[in-house]
Amino acid sequence: MSDETRSTPRPPKRIIAVVVLTYLAGLLDIALGVLLVLARYDAEVQREGEQLPVTLLGAALILIGLLTIAMASGLTRARRSARIFVTVLMALSLTTTTLDIVRDADAIGSTLIGALVPIAVILVLWTGRGARYFREARSARPEPSA
Repeated sequence: MSDETRSTPRPPKRIIAVVVLTYLAGLLDIALGVLLVLARYDAEVQREGEQLPVTLLGAALILIGLLTIAMASGLTRARRSARIFVTVLMALSLTTTTLDIVRDADAIGSTLIGALVPIAVILVLWTGRGARYFREARSARPEPSA
């Protein structure tokens, strides 16, 4: 077992739940992105000439989902960079979800469900035990030698 592994406190259950939610958020973003890319073939989208914006929004969701999944493992190791990166990705996910709601108000129910996961992840990472875990892990790490 390495020194870094021993010095990092064990993640609380909330952080483990956040990691699982982060994976789910990433998978959900990928699924929604694929559906949006496929929506470019919808007759209404083609009639209104919105194929490019719909495809770009779908591609953005897929990329955000892949990046979110890639950063989830850093959260269990109390990586500050992973915490910040996941927060930014969740904010981007919320932004694209909001854009999707504005674009298609009929799909508000399914898109709101997609917005709940990023909100929960951000709250747990920056409040209560989640914030304490990252603070303690940072203080437990040895200072890098210059």
